[in-house]
Amino acid sequence: METWLVIGISGVTNGGKTTLAKSLESYLLSQQGKGFFKENLMLNRVVALCQDDYFLPVDSPKHCVIEKLNHINWEILSSLDMERMCYDIMKLLGHKFILYNCQQLRAQERGSECGGIVDQVEPMVQDEDNIFADHFLTNFLRKYGGNENGNGGAAGTGSGSSGGSGRTTNWIKKSKNEPFHNVSIKLNVLLLEGFLLFNHPITLDLCGIKFHIHLPYEKCYSRRLQRVYDPPDVVGYFEMCVWPMYEKHYKEFKDRKDIYVLNGEIPQENIFNYVLNCIKDLL
Repeated sequence: METWLVIGISGVTNGGKTTLAKSLESYLLSQQGKGFFKENLMLNRVVALCQDDYFLPVDSPKHCVIEKLNHINWEILSSLDMERMCYDIMKLLGHKFILYNCQQLRAQERGSECGGIVDQVEPMVQDEDNIFADHFLTNFLRKYGGNENGNGGAAGTGSGSSGGSGRTTNWIKKSKNEPFHNVSIKLNVLLLEGFLLFNHPITLDLCGIKFHIHLPYEKCYSRRLQRVYDPPDVVGYFEMCVWPMYEKHYKEFKDRKDIYVLNGEIPQENIFNYVLNCIKDLL
């Protein structure tokens, strides 16, 4: 079993999520085989997956077409082959894997201290004895694995029996007599990047550290005009589809306390440095 830290980077169109993800990937690759912020952590593998690579082809019958615009709605989950993405993640992590449990997530009101980069993050209360979760994702198992009895897993992660399905999700605990810093860990990092990353149950559940980049309407629109898409945007697509869909999807997770909401108007270098410090703190 390998130990994975999954970092999710989501955001509004043209908010800078791809730039952030690539900068983070480049930095992490340069740190492979070295200590990773903590004496007991060594960075092992670094892998990145981008949700944009899973758009369905233009001629797919699964697409929804906006009748008023005679244009495909690319802003919804059905425009993506999420089954293939989840399958690729499953192959990468393996049927049984360990997720690094960032338990030290705590309230950090840093908006004013960091020039408005982040809104807020509140603590997740967890058992302090648990360093890792032996993690069996419900939706993964239903789709790809089942369990020893051939049934799907149960929702959530915890200890003991999983909802009567036969799957047991165990917590791996450190000895109460052994300090955390004495436990040596080879840590793999999976970077997931995508505009609907936190709107899909599997990718949302997987990400142990979550970042979302936000922009106001006017800034987002001006940046969008500078980009060329294939197929290209039609007149009215941003106003009638891109922004309304973004607002709808953002509402689905904006009140979660485990997602750092970043200000995309801040210089990219500042955002990168802040994100790196967040990861360091949470480890």
